[in-house]
Amino acid sequence: SIHDVIFHLYLNAFRDDHSSIFMQEAGPSHRGFSLDTDHPGWTEVTSIHLEDGTPLSFELIEDETLGRLELPHPIAPGKTLILEIDFKAQLPQVFARTGFYEDFFMVGQWFPKLGVWQNDQWNAYPFHANSEFFADFGDYDVRITVPEQYVIAATGLPVSSTANEDGTQTTQFEAKGVIDFAWSASPHFKQSTRKVDGTEIVYVYLPEHEFTVERVLYAAETAVSHFGDWYGMYPYPRLTIVDVPDQAEGAGGMEYPMLVAAGLADLTGLGIMKGRLDRLLETVTVHEIAHEWWYAVVAFNEAEEPWLDEGITDYSTVRLMDRVYGPNDTVLQLGGIELDYLQMRRMEYLADPLVPMYGKAWDFDQINYGIATYSKPVLALSTLENVVGEQTMLEIMSTFFEQYKFSHPTTQDFRSVAEDVAGQKLDWFFDGLVYGDDVLNYTVTSVNEHSLTVERQGELIIPTEVEVTFEDGTTEMTAWDGVQDEMTFDYPDRASIRQAEVDPHQKILVDLQWSDNGLSRRMDVMSWLAVSARLLFQIQDFLLGQGGL
Repeated sequence: SIHDVIFHLYLNAFRDDHSSIFMQEAGPSHRGFSLDTDHPGWTEVTSIHLEDGTPLSFELIEDETLGRLELPHPIAPGKTLILEIDFKAQLPQVFARTGFYEDFFMVGQWFPKLGVWQNDQWNAYPFHANSEFFADFGDYDVRITVPEQYVIAATGLPVSSTANEDGTQTTQFEAKGVIDFAWSASPHFKQSTRKVDGTEIVYVYLPEHEFTVERVLYAAETAVSHFGDWYGMYPYPRLTIVDVPDQAEGAGGMEYPMLVAAGLADLTGLGIMKGRLDRLLETVTVHEIAHEWWYAVVAFNEAEEPWLDEGITDYSTVRLMDRVYGPNDTVLQLGGIELDYLQMRRMEYLADPLVPMYGKAWDFDQINYGIATYSKPVLALSTLENVVGEQTMLEIMSTFFEQYKFSHPTTQDFRSVAEDVAGQKLDWFFDGLVYGDDVLNYTVTSVNEHSLTVERQGELIIPTEVEVTFEDGTTEMTAWDGVQDEMTFDYPDRASIRQAEVDPHQKILVDLQWSDNGLSRRMDVMSWLAVSARLLFQIQDFLLGQGGL
């Protein structure tokens, strides 16, 4: 039985720049933006009563980002409780994913939102700076009234629109089986639509960003199509993408059910995505759309296990960007070095590879949060794909999606599916990388005429391969399980060894230093180029990572 009800009042985190847990942790900026204290945000519940009019008592708890409603009598399993709630909400000037800028509005986390009832208790935490959100599935019927010149984009489908005598319009939206409801409005919005696999894709954009229309819609079409093929069909009839003003980027790069906010948001979590960004627009669009599978449908607890939400989404982003746009498209230019998306994530990971992926959002500082939930998971999941094979990995992900859509799975649920589908224990992934701080560096330590020695530095054990090139031009690939710290391979009946390389195809993306993976017996110019030309960036990558320690 349920004796009370807990609500989230997220906007109360923005009453001022110091009193909430969120602002104390943010100190007082978020994703590079500061709260405008002249335009704070808040939610006030003015009354709550039962359907028969009985008034109920509502109290703010924690730092006022949670509220508790004491029920007059317990609600037994299978019974229904109907509440009527009056509330007021004020949006801050754009900050932390929500707010207004001039006549643009991004309206997120705007109503008292139910916590999630799990394991006979409410799963609801105060709003933390690093954490996102956790809510249960429900059906929404929302009527939004705005000045008649405004265009509205929202979760769900518009089912009616009425012009009012006072110069406003009221639009009704319905959404079924979603975990949240958000909306946006501007008098300047224009609209372009496409249809793919039965889903209407709507891009609502500002006139000054008309040049983005084809790029965003193509990215959205390919994302919906590919993710549908890989994981399972998008289950909703519409997906709306909202453009945000340049001065309101704090509202961009955010996901809601059936609605995403695009723009040039910083996806590193480190505040370093600046400069020439060839594919950042597409990357952000694809990333937020991936959340429609990994957040909106498979609804992880983003507060308790953020690596699942952002990590699987980012892995999906890398996969799609690689296959649609190619592996070398620049998304970041840093100090004259151009990075593609996976290289950027590897650079971030090398800044602190000892950070475990698993942990509550508030267990991490801002930098480590980015590494634990974005950078390390995308490298770990990509490595997992390389180890078990692409088809097995796709089966893992599609099975996970099918088994847990419209529910709230955990890391242990993902482990059960992954190990069952792969048909093997994946301790190196879950115990070593997800829960642990294991690291790995494979290196070739010596090459002689007919033998070579490879070494595993660190506690992480991932199976790999050793490729040997002989003086007669032939090659041989040998599997190595990596269990021993050191292993010598002998080739007494072959020609003299010219060079050797461990993990020659760089499948192990969490390897700390690729530059020592290869070694030649005779380091002439040509053999050095053969072994090292494709490692030059990784050497720079490693040095950048060391500089970040």
